[in-house]
Amino acid sequence: MLLLSTLALPSLVQAQYRYTTERLVTGMTGRSDYESSRATVIGNDGTVGGRYNIPETWFDQAYLWKNGVFTYIPNKPGEVFNHFITGINDHGGVALNFNYSDTSSGEGQYYHNGVFTPIPRVNYMGNARVNAINNHGMLVGDAGMGLDDWTTPPDRHTFIYQNGVTTDIGTLGGRFAYAQGVNDAGVVVGGSLNAAGVMRAFIYDAAGMHELGTLGGATSHAYDVNQAGDVVGMSQTADGEWHGFLYRNGTMTDIGLMEQYSALDLDINDAGQIIGKGWLNGAYRPVLLENGVMTDVQTYIDPADRFQLSAVEGLNDHGQIVGTGCYTSPVGEWSCTGVLLSPVPEPATWGMLGAGLGVLAFYGRRRSWGAGGAWRVTRG
Repeated sequence: MLLLSTLALPSLVQAQYRYTTERLVTGMTGRSDYESSRATVIGNDGTVGGRYNIPETWFDQAYLWKNGVFTYIPNKPGEVFNHFITGINDHGGVALNFNYSDTSSGEGQYYHNGVFTPIPRVNYMGNARVNAINNHGMLVGDAGMGLDDWTTPPDRHTFIYQNGVTTDIGTLGGRFAYAQGVNDAGVVVGGSLNAAGVMRAFIYDAAGMHELGTLGGATSHAYDVNQAGDVVGMSQTADGEWHGFLYRNGTMTDIGLMEQYSALDLDINDAGQIIGKGWLNGAYRPVLLENGVMTDVQTYIDPADRFQLSAVEGLNDHGQIVGTGCYTSPVGEWSCTGVLLSPVPEPATWGMLGAGLGVLAFYGRRRSWGAGGAWRVTRG
């Protein structure tokens, strides 16, 4: 028994503090000496995409980070834009958007090795925004079908861009549609108004575009898809709440109450891990969902790191997570930046013991699968 207790201690510590934190401090503070930045996407090679705010202009500028080195995405000469990186593939290809400073329109770009390639518009008067990229250089997004004059927004259609060609893939019958995710098989997911004017999650594949349904409420929207075709998104329930869903093999499963305004943070990797902002212990928290368990990611971070996580926004296939939070120094000074969370490898000698003791590590702070595949709170 003494030997078991001795071995259990490091295993429990390992289970609790399973991520190292690396703050992504851009140093871009302006005259205020205060930094405001965030990390939003991460590729499988560890490249992080994010943005920082320029305090004197209020514009957001995009950056890439890898192995401690920042690369700042340049502006077009003579013009000021907001930059937003929306995806990174395994070959260093980046999907990003420029938003013009003086209009509501924007411009989608494919960025690779320092070279910008503008995404051709579906309609010559409308803008094209990109929201995701796969490993074959396919970008997906939404495109205006006319001039946006700030008073009457034009219809927006989903599109696929690849090899210099933009293809309009339409809507579910309504005026607006938005593609949010794409996998390497070319399966596209997002949300579209249907013919009745109701927003519904969709999947687009070789059979065309079709609805995924809802969790009993009126509306739904899909945000990401992995290589297995698993889709994550948000849906209203019958009582009007917003819950996350996992759509797998034709079945939509409720994965718990989620924050509606953080829906874009939903992400799924090829291991089936899901991140987002879920309801735990009376508050919306950055969460990781895996193997039927929803856990507050903050509980996986060592308090000695002095980092309070506010959002998790990107996830790669190695389980690395990027997000945003605030660091407090030992003298009380604080700054809010992007952060990279990297899994701490579990020593092989602890593996089998950790599996048996995992329930103790999660005691009192987890959700698990209940009857019918619903998520339920597990209490001691």
